[in-house]
Amino acid sequence: MRALYPWIELSSKSVLDCRVFKVSSSERQSTKGKRGTFFSVDAPDWAGVIPIVETPEGRSFVMIRQFRHGTRHLSIEFPGGIVEPGEDPATAIARELIEETGYRAEMIVPLGILSPNPAFMTNTFHAFVAEGCTLERAQCLDEHEEIEVMLVPEREAIDMIGAEDMGHALMTATLFFYERYRGKLD
Repeated sequence: MRALYPWIELSSKSVLDCRVFKVSSSERQSTKGKRGTFFSVDAPDWAGVIPIVETPEGRSFVMIRQFRHGTRHLSIEFPGGIVEPGEDPATAIARELIEETGYRAEMIVPLGILSPNPAFMTNTFHAFVAEGCTLERAQCLDEHEEIEVMLVPEREAIDMIGAEDMGHALMTATLFFYERYRGKLD
């Protein structure tokens, strides 16, 4: 079996700038001589967090409900957002958590890093858990954000995965990381 190597970029150009992402076109060649034109979506890195609140009934997640323009549906998710250029992902998620929910964490723990879709997207997704969350202030939302904050018991949140309003793939992946973090995966 022959080893695989990264393709060589022969040329690249920007095709479209859509404010939240850019589309690029690249001419590439493999070490075996295959050539092709490939398109990529150049988006900033994202981060998401599972915020934990200890209640008398057990662990609960701070979750958010918002309208998603891509699916045209309301979606129940974990807080998250864009990692600004040069910003540490843990700093970004602490900022997003307090802006979107008003909760602050005692401790933020990295869970893992994913490529949302390596076939054509250039960014990464950073997953975190936020332990010891307490409500500190009111939300401070961006201009186009309308977010409802929900406190959902841990088991109930896990059981909701795959429902129409909780089908965000990166949230499911974050829950997988969380289950591993808690030692619930064999």
